[in-house]
Amino acid sequence: MTPPSRLPPAFRELAAELREAFARWDREPRPWPEARFADLALRSFELQWHTVAPYRAYCEARGASPDTVADWPDIPPVPTAAFRHVDLAVAPRAGGDLRFRTSGTTRGDGERGTHRVVDPELYRASLEATFARLVLGRPARECGPNGPLVLSLIPPFARGSDSSLAWMSDDVAAHLGRPGSRSVAPRGEPDAAEARSSILACAEGRIPVCILGTTLAVDAWTRALEAKADALELPPGSVLMDTGGAKGRPGLQREEVLARVSATLGLGAEAIVNEFGMTELLSQRYGRGSADAGASPPLVAPPWLRTRALDPVTLEPMPEGEAGILCHTDLANAGSAVSVLTEDLGRVRDGVLEWIGRAPGAPPRGCSLATAELLRAGEG
Repeated sequence: MTPPSRLPPAFRELAAELREAFARWDREPRPWPEARFADLALRSFELQWHTVAPYRAYCEARGASPDTVADWPDIPPVPTAAFRHVDLAVAPRAGGDLRFRTSGTTRGDGERGTHRVVDPELYRASLEATFARLVLGRPARECGPNGPLVLSLIPPFARGSDSSLAWMSDDVAAHLGRPGSRSVAPRGEPDAAEARSSILACAEGRIPVCILGTTLAVDAWTRALEAKADALELPPGSVLMDTGGAKGRPGLQREEVLARVSATLGLGAEAIVNEFGMTELLSQRYGRGSADAGASPPLVAPPWLRTRALDPVTLEPMPEGEAGILCHTDLANAGSAVSVLTEDLGRVRDGVLEWIGRAPGAPPRGCSLATAELLRAGEG
């Protein structure tokens, strides 16, 4: 972690308050009052305005400052493309910082964005409370020795990965899983025999299992089980978390993967949880079961993550339930960019997100203009 003396005092105070707020929600999950979310978001914005010079210049070009921004939806969002060009962090670089990199851009230029995390404990507090409640269905304090065995089909972070998903999977196994939880892909590819023996041992002891993997990895694993006619009945209370949809596999539908999982692992739709996360965000959404083709299941977030659908050109809010490009306000991002503008399409109704997919073709005009403004401001 960044040495505390290098973290701005305002950030240390805010991060401590956020960690405690996340822990309270984990103990007793209730909606947050609007005023509470707004206060924390505006304090995050003020901190970032004062400490991240390119972001401050970008805001000033838009006439936005802590004196003029009165509510959280008015915080100027950072487009995801900016993470490829600008260091967005409230503290100088230090050896203990986490550096997560995006898997790559769909625009074909080979550039990868970087999200520098100056306080891994803040990320951990958001991650564990959300995963425990929305995936495992229990508070984090009831996990660990009394929780499920967590088996990850994702290579470990220590293997040299710069993936936020790998770090997340390692942390879930280490802190929410019972002893023996681990990645079963230590060399990159999942070890099917190791996973099988662990699952059979859990089935004998009626110990729930939590499987973590990308949708593509889950598809490959269950196909391998099918090829050997090796159906594994997971113990009651087991759950599978898949992430990433079917990106990277043309023609593959997540519904096909769910059917395969149900047949080979004996899991019903409500025991299969789709994760929606981004390198640029430190909080995640989760949705259970299947959905219409081409869309995610309804994705639920903890109260410190809010999402709006915006007009692709004007960046004005879309009416409730209508599709637009997604803008996330994530309080766990207090150390980088609390408001993030994406190139994803989705609908939001009553705070629940339906992710549709990436915007086709060139980046939406509103995103392109915002990126150009931020880069010009940074150069200035």
